[in-house]
Amino acid sequence: MCRWIVYIGEDPIMLADLLLKPDHSIVQQVSSRFLPGLFLGEEASTDRHMSAIVQEYKMINVHGFGVTWYTKTLTEFDPAVKDMLPAQYRTIAPISTDLAFKQLCDHTASTCIMAHIRDASFPPVVEVNNHPFIFGKYSFMHNGSINGFSVMRFDVMKKIFELQRIVQDKNYDSSVPGRNYVSSIIGNTDTEHLATLYFAYLDIIRALGPELDNPTDALLLALILTIADIHEIQRDHKVGPFTEGSGSETVGNNLNLCITDGYEQLVATRWNDAEKGYPHSLYLSLTAGEKLNRKYPSDRPEPTESEDIEKADILKVKELVDNYECSKQGCHVIVGSEPSSEQYIPIESMLHRSSLTVCSY
Repeated sequence: MCRWIVYIGEDPIMLADLLLKPDHSIVQQVSSRFLPGLFLGEEASTDRHMSAIVQEYKMINVHGFGVTWYTKTLTEFDPAVKDMLPAQYRTIAPISTDLAFKQLCDHTASTCIMAHIRDASFPPVVEVNNHPFIFGKYSFMHNGSINGFSVMRFDVMKKIFELQRIVQDKNYDSSVPGRNYVSSIIGNTDTEHLATLYFAYLDIIRALGPELDNPTDALLLALILTIADIHEIQRDHKVGPFTEGSGSETVGNNLNLCITDGYEQLVATRWNDAEKGYPHSLYLSLTAGEKLNRKYPSDRPEPTESEDIEKADILKVKELVDNYECSKQGCHVIVGSEPSSEQYIPIESMLHRSSLTVCSY
């Protein structure tokens, strides 16, 4: 399965400090696993699936790497550009020996970084199939799969084309060149098709409701509509959570998604829709950035239990967030498929079928 990590915060962090230097960095996750509390809170009824799930985690991720980081560079040279935009590096070379990537990480910092290593659901192994995918100011990445995508791909394209006609007819602002969502799809992955459907919805929602109270409301609504379309198509083809027959209760979609504009809003999900399915791992930390950042000394005291999300009752997490005092790193969030370090870093496994939203106010 794929692995990904995202950092978003008030203060920048070096790409090397997030992606290379930790003892269990995403580069290490190509072939190594660290999954504390993976089955925490699961009922005994899922025991018979656990061995298969653990076996799935033994797969290695050798089908490509991608990273986006947000930068203000263009705002200094182009008056038409007002916001940070994502820069990108993608490769199918082994990332642990990629010297160009190391140089990039050693000399680049950002307040928002997304990185992804790919375990291909669909060939070929080419750079255009690597996540994250960029749509205007947004970046999108995914760990998981859309079940039955090969038989439903044409219907997904039809739905994208329907939304494309709406955007073109109404002359709405678009996250793809020329308002042509169909032609913007370069690769053949389920993720790129899912993302294109998603951003077609998001562009329409933003055009119809530009004054939404919370900037993440549009992101969530677009996600709800996108998954509803996927389910409708899967129901017609009897795939995914609508598969019939023996063993169908464990068949579904794995949708660990992350969408961000790099500075104002982010949505991350941990989700599997099978009746007895189990989502891929996903972890959250509000304090790991200070421990990863080379700017701050390593002898600072460990957080107390009241400050440590890992030790706190899950029902108190919202209270912790509401009353959270920013560290030296500033207010920030790190979400990843696995913790970046096997050393002490306060972190919490996100709940099954949950979403996280981050906004700038």
